[in-house]
Amino acid sequence: MKPSIQLDHEPVADGGWLVRALLRIEGEARGDDRRVPLNLSIVLDRSGSMAGEKIAAAKQAARSLVQRLSPSDTVSVVAFDTAVETIAEPDTGEAQQDLASRIEAIYAGATTNLSGGWLQGREHVAARRRDETVNRVLLMTDGLANVGVTDPLRLQDLCRSAAEAGVTTTTIGFGDGFHEELLQAMADAGGGATYYIEEIDQAHGVFEEELEGLLSVCAQNLEVSLVPTAGNEFVQVWHDYPAKSVGDRLTVAIGDLYAREPRLMLAEFLLKPAEEGREAEEVEVATFTITADVFTPEGNLEKQTVTLPVMLSPIEGGYANPEVRKELLHQEAARTRREVREDWERGDFAAANMKMRMMSANILSAPYVDDELREVSRDLDIMAEQAERHGVSARERKYMRQREYDAMRSKKAASQRVSRARREED
Repeated sequence: MKPSIQLDHEPVADGGWLVRALLRIEGEARGDDRRVPLNLSIVLDRSGSMAGEKIAAAKQAARSLVQRLSPSDTVSVVAFDTAVETIAEPDTGEAQQDLASRIEAIYAGATTNLSGGWLQGREHVAARRRDETVNRVLLMTDGLANVGVTDPLRLQDLCRSAAEAGVTTTTIGFGDGFHEELLQAMADAGGGATYYIEEIDQAHGVFEEELEGLLSVCAQNLEVSLVPTAGNEFVQVWHDYPAKSVGDRLTVAIGDLYAREPRLMLAEFLLKPAEEGREAEEVEVATFTITADVFTPEGNLEKQTVTLPVMLSPIEGGYANPEVRKELLHQEAARTRREVREDWERGDFAAANMKMRMMSANILSAPYVDDELREVSRDLDIMAEQAERHGVSARERKYMRQREYDAMRSKKAASQRVSRARREED
């Protein structure tokens, strides 16, 4: 892994400095012949609400995924409604020549035993788990857990315990009926990602994105600890990764590191004012300690630790770093989306629309705006216009949550999620 820090800093009223540190962690690409083997379980909701286009799209995406696996990868398939059925026991490609046809034969049934399906997938992955493989459950559903374990906290705890045992979970929600808070909580606790399939034709893209990430994984259990230097203050982390604090140390769990997608984290600190006559040319603001289980070229898993000091030269004056400011705008837009969803929940649609319009204008007035930020601005404007004209549906709420999640987890390269701006162009 290759970490780097970019700084942005401006003076504050008491003579100190507000320091923004943008940490960027890049993974090193590996050749196909050296990629990490996969051990996956595809867990597919076949409840009655999945009948028709949803289950057809899910099966097509699942078939495409298994066809891209190498002969050394292990895969199992589970389908669930009221009952849970193992469609394919965990095995390698050579022993599963008819796997695509078995997936195609899955049919829609009754209610949603989400916990039963996930537990069966977890058991299959655990049975073939090795430290040197990526061990993941891919859970797809369009509904609420209404059979088996239905308590969200219990499901979250199950995913957390599985992750601690080396089996991670990615969740994929279809349509506008699933419980997005539950699926995100399961993915967060399970060390994976969460996706929203708004349109049926996005299913293939979601699987493609998840698989591309798994095929390029460079490290797992990536964590960053932040400790301000004595006398300085930690203000906030803008990205919204799972985190815990002990004393003055904040530890952020970032998860997997992919060669195709760097992970970002933007943190802010307050640097204390220098004593009169004792201004230093360079001072240490804080320390970042990065740890991860890194896959070596030989295929082993190695614990690595990198420590980076955050150093600032106050005598050079303030500096507005364009890359830091652009990422700050992305995070401000993500927080605006969160506030908008909260306003929608309260029925305050006027406040929500005003916030989207103001954030859009702030983006466009920035001197370092780029095409990606212009798309965010236009997307916010279109969402405001749609809310004014047609109101807000469950679909809009889920869409806003997913855009917020992607930005706050440095997943802006989520190619399968078509923005409302791009939909308007089409």
